[in-house]
Amino acid sequence: MNRFVDHMPAAYGHLYSGDEMAEHAAIASRRGDRLVHAEMWRSKKGPVLCVVAVDRPGLLALITDALSAQGMAIVSARAFCREIDKEAVDFLELRAPGDKSDATVALDDNGLATFAEYLGDLVADDLAQHADAVHVSSVPPGPPTRVYFERQMPADGRYLLVIDAPDSNGLLHAVSAALYDKGMRIMACEIRTVGGQARDRFEVESSSGLPLGEAALCDVQIAILDALPSRL
Repeated sequence: MNRFVDHMPAAYGHLYSGDEMAEHAAIASRRGDRLVHAEMWRSKKGPVLCVVAVDRPGLLALITDALSAQGMAIVSARAFCREIDKEAVDFLELRAPGDKSDATVALDDNGLATFAEYLGDLVADDLAQHADAVHVSSVPPGPPTRVYFERQMPADGRYLLVIDAPDSNGLLHAVSAALYDKGMRIMACEIRTVGGQARDRFEVESSSGLPLGEAALCDVQIAILDALPSRL
C-alpha cells in the first residue's frame, strides 16, 4: 500500500482514510499488466466505479465513451495520475442519463466486464493510432460559462484550471480532448455537478514539462471554451 500512496498526487492523501487507501491499493494491484481494470468500490457515500488504467492523454474522454455505451453518465469524478507507473486511477459516481436525483448507481458484473473490455479496446486503439477523436453533442444555451486558471498554482509547472459550465454528457470528453490537443496532461481533477451546472477543477501541466506563459494559457482557455457543448 505504501508504494501505491507514495506515488499518488499529494491531494489524494487529503481525501481518503488509511482504510480507503488500502482498498484502492488492492484494486490497483489486481490490474496486473492489463491496459484497463475496473471494479465497483463501496465508499461511505455509495457505489463508486474505480478505473485503473495505463495513463493516456484523453483517457477521461475514452472512459466517458465506454460508460455511454453502457447507458451511464458521470455525476462526479476524481482522477489521479501515478507518474512513476504511468497509471491513472479514477473514481467515478454514475447515474443513468436523464436521472435528476442525487442517487448514484452501480454497474452489475456483466456491465462492469463489458465496460472494462470496451474501454480496453478504446485504449488499445488509441495506443495504436496515437490519435483521439473529438465528439461532443450540442445542448441548448444555458447559464454563463467560465473557464479560467487560478493564480495560485498547485506546484511548479502545474496549473489549476477551473471550469464552471452547464452540465452535459459531452462536457468531460470535450475538456479532456481539448487539453490533449493543446499539449496538456491532466494530473488530477475533481468533477462536481450542482443544479445542472458543472463545477470542475483540473490540475494540469504541459506535456513538454516547460512552464507556460500568459499567452499560451490563454490559448488553452479559448480552445476549451470553443469545445464546450454549451458553446456550440
